[in-house]
Amino acid sequence: MNDNKFKIGDEVIYNTPVGMKKVDIFGYTYHEKEHTWLYAIKLPTNKHVIVREDTLQKSKNIFGLEKGDVCKQAGDKLEIISRANYEYSNEVTYCVKRLEGEFKGLTCVISAKTINKNFYE
Repeated sequence: MNDNKFKIGDEVIYNTPVGMKKVDIFGYTYHEKEHTWLYAIKLPTNKHVIVREDTLQKSKNIFGLEKGDVCKQAGDKLEIISRANYEYSNEVTYCVKRLEGEFKGLTCVISAKTINKNFYE
């Protein structure tokens, strides 16, 4: 059995079918049959649910996103492809792919400063 990624009280992001939500963990257990950790979380609607570890990710700020993370810019959902740090200006930029809307599939480079501060709900 491998160690779990999250502990009780951790603030994490739950990737729901309708978007990402900030949630708190209040319990966990290892499911032997599926070889995965299950977590008891409290949704923003005060509803409690059990979810698999692969639906959760650590809470991040806009300057610490990594490949595969999803964020929002002006309402558009974007997936991070890569990042660049510019030491001389302390600037962080991301190469992103648009996941929905009129320009779905388009890739572009954006500044971290243009990402919605609360890119999860």
